[in-house]
Amino acid sequence: MLTDWEKAPIILFLYCIMAPGLALLIKDNRLYQRRVFATLVFMTSWQINKITLMLDSIDWYRGATKGFEFGLMDVLSIALLMSSFLKKRQPWKMLAPGTALYALYIACSMISTVHAPEKVYALMAAWRFSKAVLAYLAAFQFLREEEDLMIFVRTLAWTMIVQMLVVLKMKYRDHIFQVMGWFEHQNALAMWAYMCGFAMLATALSGVNKKDTRLLVTGYLASGIVVQSALSRASLVAYGVGTMLIFLLSLADEVTKKRLVSMLTIAVIGLVGLLLALPTLIMRFGEDRNQASAELRTMLNAAAMEMLHDSPTGVGWNNFVIMANSPYSYGDVIDDWTRSRGMNVDPDEVHPQPESHYCLMLAENGYPGFVSYLLFITVTTFWAARGIKVYKRTPIGAFLIGVTVALVITYIHSNAERVLTQTKNLYTWLIFLGIVARLEYTRRRMLKGLPT
Repeated sequence: MLTDWEKAPIILFLYCIMAPGLALLIKDNRLYQRRVFATLVFMTSWQINKITLMLDSIDWYRGATKGFEFGLMDVLSIALLMSSFLKKRQPWKMLAPGTALYALYIACSMISTVHAPEKVYALMAAWRFSKAVLAYLAAFQFLREEEDLMIFVRTLAWTMIVQMLVVLKMKYRDHIFQVMGWFEHQNALAMWAYMCGFAMLATALSGVNKKDTRLLVTGYLASGIVVQSALSRASLVAYGVGTMLIFLLSLADEVTKKRLVSMLTIAVIGLVGLLLALPTLIMRFGEDRNQASAELRTMLNAAAMEMLHDSPTGVGWNNFVIMANSPYSYGDVIDDWTRSRGMNVDPDEVHPQPESHYCLMLAENGYPGFVSYLLFITVTTFWAARGIKVYKRTPIGAFLIGVTVALVITYIHSNAERVLTQTKNLYTWLIFLGIVARLEYTRRRMLKGLPT
């Protein structure tokens, strides 16, 4: 294992030499830029230990981040941003719409550092979430024309197909009941899969050519196999509901023969897949551990709300695990629940974070961080939803149908799963929002009669 002194020169090389060098290489070549962006998108599915290095890592910690994280996705994002800055193709804008709102979220969340027992842990989280905006800006700068959007969804399809093969290998060769693919947890895998799958499905139902339609439908079906194999109960429900919403919104956009035939075909394939997987699904939904898991989630949320009550501005970003364990008393509610089940409390066992993203955020970041986060996601989701009408009856509008559904379902699901705190899901989400920001910027220019 590398020491921090060995990691530091590697990080400096990647960020200060490789990223600028790559920017110089690709600044005049659109093909190279597209390949770099496609690699960035593909990296959102890679094993986290293959693409990141951690300084001041705390291996035992069970918080949002265990150290100061650096990664290859940042390097590629910086390269794309620098290449855009060097070329400055008109119209050019340095900061994407929404950047100030995201910065407000970071700043408001940092208010909680005042109360953090481990302030360096709060700085670790602030660093991680702040640098993630690079992916948001990179996606914004990359998107120039409709073909760039198609590059994105094609890359999603191939990425999903690869992940499907990984998942099937784990399921049928390694005999793993709930597979994680290249992700850290099955819930993170499943939510990533349906977010990408919805965008592919909606785009496939538009007027794209037959070759792209086949690829995107294959990618969507691959995402279904991934979600089913992960056996995340909420994700399975979300996948079905999201698919139906996309069908309805697509027909509301425009009724076409292609959409009707595609929907019928997908429905038949889905029904066959559901029947084949039904015994496993019944077993998963009926497991005894489901009740205990739900009760533990409730206890963790209760601990989070107690922290919020005592500190409305938060106990400190990335500090929940510190506050939920000795010598603090917030974890007592979890210990009492453990004893009520006739079990002994292990004093060495560390209480984890709540699964609810919102309860965790309220506890750690307080009302300022929570409200500013809601503002950011509300505004960007509104942009995506409004874009459906602005770009109606086009592949862009269809893509936005998928993105809007994916965002709404992800935000609802986040009340039960905090996957948007995990690196790969976080970057995938911000890449999608960066593209939404570019389309919103284009809409504003069209409204003013300016070239786009």
